[in-house]
Amino acid sequence: MRLIFLLWIAFAYPHGDVHEQINALTTTIQQFPDSTSLYLDRGELYLLDENASAAQSDFSFCIRSGLITARTFVGLSKSMAPLGLRDSSLYFADKALELDPIYYPALECKGALLLLMERYCESAEIYSRLISLASQPSPALYIDASLATQQCPEKSSNTDQVLLEGMARLGRLHVLEKSLVSIYLEEKRYTEALQVQTEIIAHWAVKTRPLYERAEIYLLTGNKPAAIADLKNALQSLDSLPSYKSATPAMQEMRGKIILLLNQTGS
Repeated sequence: MRLIFLLWIAFAYPHGDVHEQINALTTTIQQFPDSTSLYLDRGELYLLDENASAAQSDFSFCIRSGLITARTFVGLSKSMAPLGLRDSSLYFADKALELDPIYYPALECKGALLLLMERYCESAEIYSRLISLASQPSPALYIDASLATQQCPEKSSNTDQVLLEGMARLGRLHVLEKSLVSIYLEEKRYTEALQVQTEIIAHWAVKTRPLYERAEIYLLTGNKPAAIADLKNALQSLDSLPSYKSATPAMQEMRGKIILLLNQTGS
């Protein structure tokens, strides 16, 4: 859940050190202490720096000074959630939406917050709106939407459809495919999981890991011969890599996992 919160504070700022930007704004604020726009900008930078208390102070100053905008309310909402003030956080997200019912950052904020609060059905509704509004939705949006949908009893049967829609719209992104496999495995829909995993193998350049993962699925179905074949092919795939790739710690760890699973299957 911590990851979800971090995703909703990922504003698009120019590259550079956040602390330097905060320090520069603080110096400017000392020259123009009544400029609410400077406090608003600094509050958003404090969110990026994960300094929620300082962010809340800046956004509260903006509100007290009359800067009543959807952007200000969203900033205040985001600063309150990590402080444990989730009800207040939701209140200010709703205040932003009162000013602008389709303000995308406010909807993102509310959807993520409802997910954190385990109000899954409400969260799923918000994510559905976000997806319909977004001209270029991110993969993370579909993943969060699937998490909310999966936990909503009224919608859980449609969880895979959320991710399938994402792949239809964004392409067969690996992160979406992996999420889909995970959902199928949780629901014990092994045939569908194997189908998606096989598609991953088909278009993945280095097939070592996806072959190993398919072998794990085969073992769940009791198909030991198919699992052993995939594990041996995974080793061949690894051995075919240039030494500078096959010798990396990650690949050596992968080799160890493959050999261990082969031994456990009696091969």
